[in-house]
Amino acid sequence: MKCPRCLSALNEVDIKEGNLNIKVDQCTSCKGVWFDAGELDMIDNIVEPVFLETRKIPSKYDQLTPLDCPYCDLHPMMEKAQHPRDEEVIMDYCDTCGGVWLDAGELEAIQRENWWTSLYNLIKKMS
Repeated sequence: MKCPRCLSALNEVDIKEGNLNIKVDQCTSCKGVWFDAGELDMIDNIVEPVFLETRKIPSKYDQLTPLDCPYCDLHPMMEKAQHPRDEEVIMDYCDTCGGVWLDAGELEAIQRENWWTSLYNLIKKMS
C-alpha cells in the first residue's frame, strides 16, 4: 500500500497499548497511520493524562485536503470527520472498507489530555 498523503510506502508496525498489540500501516516518510476497519476503535478510548499537552498535528488546510483510500482497489476518495473527543483532529475514513487514516500526531492528540481536562471530564461523568 501507498500513503494517501505523500504516496510513500506504508510499512507494518506494532502499536502496543496496555494488553493490546495492533498491527497498523505507517508511512515511512510522513509518519501517518492507516487503521484497518475496527483497529482504531480498539485504542480510541485510551487517554493519557499529561501535565502539559503539546500538539503537532497538520494544519487545517492539510487535514482538509482530499485523500484517496490506500486499501481499496479503485481508491475511492475518503470522507472527513472530526474526532468526537478532539475537534482539532480531522480523520479520513473510507465508507467502502471502513479504514481510517490519521496524519502524524493525530493519534497522540486524541489520546493525550491535560490533567485539568481529565479532571473536568471525570467530574462531569460523575454528576
